[in-house]
Amino acid sequence: MKKITALFLAFVLSFMIFLTETILPVGAEEYLVYSEPAVVTDIQPSGLRISFPSGETRNTLFCNGRLCVSLADGVRLLGGEYIQLSAIYRITIDEKLLFLTYSTGNRPVIFIYNGLPYVSLYELITPFGYEMTVDLGSNFCSVVKYDTSVYITAPVTNGSPAYIRLEDIAADGLRPEGEGNYTVEMLEKLRYTAEYLYLSGQQYYIAWIPLYVYPERSYTNDISKDYNLYNSYFIYVLDYMTDHNGHLGLHGYSHQYGDDESGVGYEWGSDTPYSYTEQQERMIKAKEACHKLGYKDEFFELPHYAATSEQLLMAENYFDAVYQSYPEYDKSDIITYTERSGKTVYYIPTPAGYVRYIRDDSIYANIEACIQNGYALSLYFHPVIDKGAISVDEYNGKRIWSFTEEAALPKILSQISENGYVFSSFN
Repeated sequence: MKKITALFLAFVLSFMIFLTETILPVGAEEYLVYSEPAVVTDIQPSGLRISFPSGETRNTLFCNGRLCVSLADGVRLLGGEYIQLSAIYRITIDEKLLFLTYSTGNRPVIFIYNGLPYVSLYELITPFGYEMTVDLGSNFCSVVKYDTSVYITAPVTNGSPAYIRLEDIAADGLRPEGEGNYTVEMLEKLRYTAEYLYLSGQQYYIAWIPLYVYPERSYTNDISKDYNLYNSYFIYVLDYMTDHNGHLGLHGYSHQYGDDESGVGYEWGSDTPYSYTEQQERMIKAKEACHKLGYKDEFFELPHYAATSEQLLMAENYFDAVYQSYPEYDKSDIITYTERSGKTVYYIPTPAGYVRYIRDDSIYANIEACIQNGYALSLYFHPVIDKGAISVDEYNGKRIWSFTEEAALPKILSQISENGYVFSSFN
């Protein structure tokens, strides 16, 4: 009897080891714990002055990377007034009302500096139809009036859900050699792209690379740590996008390794040089950079979709959505979810593919194929594709943005709308 019991226990132990080695990846039960970064108000003099429509200029501060001004000066120079009602500030500009209160997270709204209230420039000017322009050459910025409503049709309010991801958004505009994709000019156009989608009633996803790396010149840029005019403008645009139907996600941490530039190289996959622990650390660092700026991460996208099954499980541990096909063939073209990590995690594929260049008409056939085959109508789009098809003019003292007839994004919106779809959120 004792011999039978011993054999049975040995069998059970062997079976448990087999399950551990074949079903769970090594170390899967030992993930590093992500801890939410502390709420910090990091205020630094910027050395920058900003010009208001009256021509007057004022000093600014950096607060958690954002450009901020004295509330009293900012409101007055926009021709308005404010009163304080306990912890709430009631601001009136151009006969419009805005209520702001003190910051409680890592994204500054109103805070006290040297006994006076200061406000994030984005929070102050955006509700009243103003935008910030930047001149890196002179280290100067301005507040100007703008208007896009004349070019926007009535927003779509319902339809079958479709999904669009704005791909490879990186703070590469200070790239040491040549221009990066997101110069100040392209950041302005990215903000307009976001507004176009918002005013058209569309939701969209933002695949942001938190750490830009250019190994050839030993250059890195982390907008959550490095305070300068370019980075503050990048954050200003992200603030606009996340407030106007944009869903921010993390496209890796640096989207590269070795000598590759961010956005070009890989980061995970079978050939990654990073250890199992280092891979976890990079996912954690990506989340930290996002949360330090006061944003919520809504998905994770592995660079070029390169991932082992072990790495996908790792991503499921840290995130609630993974933007790529679910690793089961029969579910590769639809949105699905898994609970194998102990929580619900969504997988969002892009069976319609992407726009490869400005006149790439294959995207329209791909969209039709998704509709005909019952796939998720999901695609991704690099906003820089439309860089040359976005223009700005001035009329009656206002900047007016518009797409030219060559632009790809408006055509995509027209096609999905004609088929009864609207770009939506997947949860």
